[in-house]
Amino acid sequence: MKIHFFHTNDVHSHFEEYLQSATQLRRHRDEVTQRGETVFTFDIGDHADRKRMETEGTLGRANAALLRTVGYDAWVFGNNEGLILPKSSWADLVRESATPVLTSNLFDDESREGYPFFEPYLILERGGLRVGVFGVTVAFSDFYNIHGVFSEHPRDTFHRLLPEIQAQGVDLVVLLSHLGLHADRQIAQEIEGIDLILGGHTHQVTPEPELVGQTWICQAGCYGGFYGHVELEWDVAEQRVRGVSGGAIPRDPSVVPDADLESLLAHWQELAAEELSAVIVELPDELGHHLIGNSALGHLLADGMRRLTGADIAMINGGMFNHGLIAGPCTRQDLLTCFPSPSLSCVVELSGAQIRDVLQKSLLPGYYERVGKGYGFRGHYLGGLQVSGLRIRVVELGEFLYDLQIEHAGEPLDLAGVYRVAAPDYLYFSAVYEEFKEGRSVSFHMPFLRELLGQELQGAVAADVAEPRWIFEEVAS
Repeated sequence: MKIHFFHTNDVHSHFEEYLQSATQLRRHRDEVTQRGETVFTFDIGDHADRKRMETEGTLGRANAALLRTVGYDAWVFGNNEGLILPKSSWADLVRESATPVLTSNLFDDESREGYPFFEPYLILERGGLRVGVFGVTVAFSDFYNIHGVFSEHPRDTFHRLLPEIQAQGVDLVVLLSHLGLHADRQIAQEIEGIDLILGGHTHQVTPEPELVGQTWICQAGCYGGFYGHVELEWDVAEQRVRGVSGGAIPRDPSVVPDADLESLLAHWQELAAEELSAVIVELPDELGHHLIGNSALGHLLADGMRRLTGADIAMINGGMFNHGLIAGPCTRQDLLTCFPSPSLSCVVELSGAQIRDVLQKSLLPGYYERVGKGYGFRGHYLGGLQVSGLRIRVVELGEFLYDLQIEHAGEPLDLAGVYRVAAPDYLYFSAVYEEFKEGRSVSFHMPFLRELLGQELQGAVAADVAEPRWIFEEVAS
């Protein structure tokens, strides 16, 4: 008996690519179904990404509608659904998808009760086979706590749920894991009783199913570039798996997407465009932006971050912005294209010496021309640092060699002192500046920086943020 598991993960609202790979998946699935073979289909999370208008304008309902139309048996929230989309939208996502969501390790923080729209697990019966399926998402506790959500450590979820699932007399146990391939391999080594892990989160590709211990693992890349297919040969008489094949199947760029998928996406695009056409503010002046050095827009948001958090200093990398804003009506769409990253303010304690080192590094092309990746960054180049609460005089001593005279509150920066510094959470989580990782007393603050930027624009006066905070001086001859 042949059993087929189709799966997708980490689409991140790359709709054009996803429509092609989803069409391939459907056609492949139809082929094996017509042969009378047993089929299951799952999504492993991060289907949504608020950098795209269709997701931002519908709070993920466009993604959920596509999941419903492609046809899945269940899906699990990734961190983009669980943390980037508001908790108030979760029930709408589940309803729109018309598909069970198996996010087994998220609970209300106060009651520690499960959310009524999530299922802890499913028992799916097909072709005489009973398959137990459950899902876990990465437990970013600091962030979930901000939203009033308790994220249980996956290890505790396994110990709690696996015996209950196995007691249902299942033939196979399948884990939908938005934890990453490294974590999946650890689970396979340490946790008994899971037959198959379909994974996501780290955007890796397993060309063919990987056996670790007694567990098979498969992950299908990201951005709609692949879909996964695992074929099990089930021995009915001996009630065991005799063979496993398949793997991640690349998207065929020549495929014409199914008409119903294209029509559905167009429908949600229209709804999203209308929603995002709402005017946030009438800007009296242009707010320009530069990737490095001084930037009116960067200064505006850095000032807002400092006020929001009560930090002594704020820094934001210029690559978080795609462009400046012209005078006149500024819509939600303008704000999205200007600042696509779903980032929060992070406050960390740094010494004056660490702050100086970060600022010096930010003047080097190896830093400001670095291509940013992951951790919520949705720009291209990292960009230099725009600041609030500092005045920095820069004297060039040689090629890429600078002397910095840094003032805070009108006084020289105390290199031995400790300052509370607000920055995008990307600068804390990424490996760009190790000083942020070495900082102490880390905290995270809502709202998302794009929302904060919208609030700051309400009272924006160009003259207030035009004064240079980086002052570049030539060496006297």
